Amino acid sequence: MHKTAIIIGAGVAGPILALQLKKIGFESEIFESRSEYNTKEGAFLGLTPNGLNVLKEFVDLEALKEDYTPGSMKFFNSKGKQIAELGTAYQKQQYGVETIQLKRSNLNKYARKAAIDAGITIRYNKKFIGYDETNEQITARFVDGTKATGDIMIGCDGMFSEVRNQLFPEAAVLRYTKLISTGGYAKIPELSKPLDSIRMTFGERGFFAYSVSDKGEVWWFNNYFRAQEPKPQKIEQTLKTEIQDHLANVHRNDDPLFSKIIKNSHEIIAYPIYDVPKLSHWYKGRVCLIGDAAHGISPHIGQGASLALEDTAVIADLLKSYDDYRIAFQMFQSERQPRVEKVIKSARKIGNTKTKTNPIAAWFRDRLIGFFICKQIQQLDWIYGWTYLHTKSFTSTSDTRKYP
Repeated sequence: MHKTAIIIGAGVAGPILALQLKKIGFESEIFESRSEYNTKEGAFLGLTPNGLNVLKEFVDLEALKEDYTPGSMKFFNSKGKQIAELGTAYQKQQYGVETIQLKRSNLNKYARKAAIDAGITIRYNKKFIGYDETNEQITARFVDGTKATGDIMIGCDGMFSEVRNQLFPEAAVLRYTKLISTGGYAKIPELSKPLDSIRMTFGERGFFAYSVSDKGEVWWFNNYFRAQEPKPQKIEQTLKTEIQDHLANVHRNDDPLFSKIIKNSHEIIAYPIYDVPKLSHWYKGRVCLIGDAAHGISPHIGQGASLALEDTAVIADLLKSYDDYRIAFQMFQSERQPRVEKVIKSARKIGNTKTKTNPIAAWFRDRLIGFFICKQIQQLDWIYGWTYLHTKSFTSTSDTRKYP
């Protein structure tokens, strides 16, 4: 039977989901609020083996390396002493792929190209504002007055999901974590050759990390404690007039190289870090959320994109296995939620080590982090080694089942 899906959001998850659905006979159309030519899609992100092994079915991973940095990490304390290392060389043998960092705009570009090459339509400048549902179909509405109709709708529209807002208007608002994440790009003579790892420093008053891409560009990011949540207009003002001076001040007692990188940045991005409150349901009627829209995660362990890619494989398989989309959506949450909540918990723990700490806490961190990271290499297997083997543990289609 011919089935259609409306996909809201053309980040990496939307196009890859459309490709997954095409394999099982769905015809999908993707709607993106931004312009086709908008390349300001965040700074850069890490893709780990669990995400890469989903992506590689549709995208040439070597093409992603046209502009990237390795995923290996070296950790330093505020005095510049290396206190730990988390390498990635073992991943190639163990998982077939190795963690990389790449620009979000490039990742989205290749995901969209793969979808378009497969005949999938992406419609830009389509800001989702609501939907109407009947027993037979669902209709999405957009701010320009246009509509789209399908059998199901999947919200892939990220942390600030409007689909989630429309689906569960009573849900708790995003929680500010008291961390500001900033990042950017710079060119400086001292750092013109690619580095083999990301240099990550727990500074005296804030966290700072940088690497150098294969093109000789410094990619940096920074987390610092800010008790008061900034208003959106304040972030924009800070970007334009204050942020370089502010960050240089945060790192005034750290390696002078940090301030030089910040001062010489040709692009700076800043945003507050939020947690998405746990939702009792990720679906309602003909609508289901995936990725950050369902289970937003802070960026501290680089799993946002990879978890979203995992979601695409799982929900497509379930929609193939169950004719009733309600069962597929319910099974999707049941199978995914325990894993993603465990990953979210890990991310929060790491985020807590980047907040403002007292000297005693820093002393213990510097001495114990190496031990914990060595253990982490073994423990990360449950994240990086993920594969999806669906077992039909639930096959009832009884009308007594209750769906939200």
